[in-house]
Amino acid sequence: MFVQLPLKIGLREEVCFDTFVTEDEATVLALNRFQQTLMKSQEGEAFYFQGESGVGKTHLLQAACRFMTEKKSASVYLPLGDTTLPLIPDVLHGLERTPLVCLDDVEKVIGQESWEHALANLLMRSKVLGHKVVLSGMQNIGDWPIVTSDLTQALMSVLPIRLKPLHNKRDLVVAMQRHALKLGFELPLDVGNYLIKQFSTDLQELLSVLKILEQATFVEKRRMTLPFVKQILTKHS
Repeated sequence: MFVQLPLKIGLREEVCFDTFVTEDEATVLALNRFQQTLMKSQEGEAFYFQGESGVGKTHLLQAACRFMTEKKSASVYLPLGDTTLPLIPDVLHGLERTPLVCLDDVEKVIGQESWEHALANLLMRSKVLGHKVVLSGMQNIGDWPIVTSDLTQALMSVLPIRLKPLHNKRDLVVAMQRHALKLGFELPLDVGNYLIKQFSTDLQELLSVLKILEQATFVEKRRMTLPFVKQILTKHS
């Protein structure tokens, strides 16, 4: 199950491993190993998804939590970069007992001694218990302004996985189509190409547009056609 802390944190409904698209073979291999680890491994392991904004770090962390939920196993997702949440280092206390803990934007708390001690304890205790910790951030771990030796030691066993942005328009359309299916509608190829042309190649921005279209198809009870999409987007411009 997904452990709901006393905070307003939820998983996006369309997020799963099947809706993540990458054009990089090394990333595909790394993600396959990551999924196999979640599925079978009884060893305590830690991973770090690293990459610029919009490459899918949050997607993969939430997908991992959803995967564990489907296995009837517990998980926790915490967005450490969300300043609207009343997060303190003590929130990590005891989480090593959870089979999977995902910490998004972890570099936001690096450089703060109390947070570093809490993170180091989580990593080390989870490893002993055979549980998994998944971190995400934009910087290389080697570039973090770490101030404690125990965190430096704990991070030595963390496996980094570098994520690269999608540039190929075909892959962007495939990614949008997979998300659309999870949201309950089909995205025609001409609509996908139109969205890329009108907006950008930033997948996260495109997925935000998809949410608008999903709501419109639900309200209007209409199929997703290019004229309908243009009509909806004109209303929201």
